[in-house]
Amino acid sequence: MYLCSDANESGRRKTGMRKQSRGNNTEVKKLSDMLGKIVMPVKRVGKLNKNLREKWIKVAGEAISEHTEVGMVKSGILYIEVDSAMWLHHISSFKKEELLASIQNEFKRGYISDIRFRVRTL
Repeated sequence: MYLCSDANESGRRKTGMRKQSRGNNTEVKKLSDMLGKIVMPVKRVGKLNKNLREKWIKVAGEAISEHTEVGMVKSGILYIEVDSAMWLHHISSFKKEELLASIQNEFKRGYISDIRFRVRTL
């Protein structure tokens, strides 16, 4: 399937699939090419998130990982969602430094500089 970058070009037949030059700079592109540019980065992010979740479970252990979920990494900060205020207090007060050091050892230097915990909102 082909898409046009200009609405006026969409009615043209397959015989005019090559670049048309009528004063505007429109080009017909394959849908698969356009989607490929979108899907591949999304797949990479999904793979990174899966890897991050697996490493979090390894680092946090069974008890903590049952009450937490990896959110995202933004500007070097790992955001972890916690299922209750009680667990938030326990982890951030007593386990944060240990968890931060362990997760930093799992990734290349400088990827994660801090962990921030927040109660999961439904």
